[in-house]
Formats: sequence, C-alpha cells, structure tokens
Amino acid sequence: MPKKIDNVEDYGICVNHEIMDNGQLRFRLSCSHDNTGYIRCENPGDTPEWENSHSHKELCEVVIVQTGLVVMAEYRDPEVVFTAMCEGDIFKTTPGIAHNEILAPGTVIHTVKYGSCSNADWIPCPELDERTKGLTLEEAVELAG
Repeated sequence: MPKKIDNVEDYGICVNHEIMDNGQLRFRLSCSHDNTGYIRCENPGDTPEWENSHSHKELCEVVIVQTGLVVMAEYRDPEVVFTAMCEGDIFKTTPGIAHNEILAPGTVIHTVKYGSCSNADWIPCPELDERTKGLTLEEAVELAG
C-alpha cells in the first residue's frame, strides 16, 4: 500500500485556493521550483465571466473542459481568434500568444501548466482585454464560428 506524503512543501508543492474578482473559484496545486501546476476553475455564478488576458514567455497551458461551455480568445495581432469548446474538448496555448477565456455559468475546466520556466511567467495583455471583455458569451460563440 502506498505511503502518504505529509510534507509536500518539502518537494516544492503548494496549494492556493481563491475566489477570483470575477467570482470564479480557483483550486491550485503548483510546483514552486518550476512553476508547473494544476488549476481547477469553476464558474459557480449565474453569468458568463471573462478571465484576464495574458501570455506566457515559456509556459504552456492545456485546458480541458469537464462541463459547460468555454470560448478561448487568442491575440494574433492584429486578429483575435476565437475557439468555442464544450465538455471533453482540449485546448493548448502557445508561449508568446496572449489568450483569454470566458466561462459559461456552471462550467468547470482543468488547466495544466507545464514547460521550462524558473521565474513567474504571467504577462498581462490589456490589448486583448479591450477586445474581449466587452463581448457577451453569445457574441464570442458567434465569432468562434
């Protein structure tokens, strides 16, 4: 029978759970020595919510939709490319490409962060926020085609 690990901090494993400003619930498990990690994100509210636009210099993210509807937006200057995703869909981000996502009410996603990065790697992208945060979920779905 496997032995339980009680001192996960000694291995660089951290937990960080938050309610974000937009009401989304974030349950994080991260590996502090290389910034890799896992996030379970839920939108428990009654309205769709955009996250904050950002890119990563080196990290990649794989987003897995457990339930609900997500529209991912990528800033490929000057264009914004939208991708609609539902249960079972998977999306992979690209380093250097800013992205944002809107989660429908009741949506649950899992994000795995990986790659070679020893420093914090979250770069805000206000240009993409300006192009996404004013859109409704229906508008974003329509833009995704």
